[in-house]
Amino acid sequence: MSKITVLLGTALIFFSSLASGQQENTAAASRFENIKKLLDYRYKGGFFTFEKDFLEQVKYPDEARKNCVIGIVIASFYVDCDGNYNPMKTRLKNPLHFGIEQEISKFLNSTQGHWNICHDKKYTRFEIPIQFTMEGTVTNEDDAAIVLEGKNPGYACTSDSVYLQRAIKYLKKNKMKKAAKNLGILIQRNPYNNEYYEMLKKTINRKKAKKEKK
Repeated sequence: MSKITVLLGTALIFFSSLASGQQENTAAASRFENIKKLLDYRYKGGFFTFEKDFLEQVKYPDEARKNCVIGIVIASFYVDCDGNYNPMKTRLKNPLHFGIEQEISKFLNSTQGHWNICHDKKYTRFEIPIQFTMEGTVTNEDDAAIVLEGKNPGYACTSDSVYLQRAIKYLKKNKMKKAAKNLGILIQRNPYNNEYYEMLKKTINRKKAKKEKK
């Protein structure tokens, strides 16, 4: 594959990203508004009390900090109309590991008794994007409803822009495996970013095409 083709592909990705940027920002704002309204209705004290309780109780695991683990975990859980949280119906999507999911689960269990009753089952399902990030690290926080910032482990963790630059560089050099690795990190950091998925899709397609030529 020629360098011109790679450059054109990269350019198309960025033009597409610019065109959809406003739409994604609107989607993030709409998602946050819906989460806030739901928690204002169901959680005693509303969204900001839920956020305060989370930030007071949840700790950034040391192992996660030492490994610069950054990303958004999507907490999907169920609270029935009588106010009972059900841990069996909880899913933590896009797990980051290193003890992070255990911290979230422990907090959700602690919310038992903090929920208001409701009269419609449509108010029983929650999906809250929770971001774990490190001070001094530049990453997109727009798609998170709650952001927990930990102290850096004594050295700077890599910002999103560095991984993106690396992915583009490896794409230009037709090093698909390395490009995919960096894009995988970016997707873990923000599973809502369509640009990263499109880039990864193109990377996989180029990798397949490269194998077929051999």
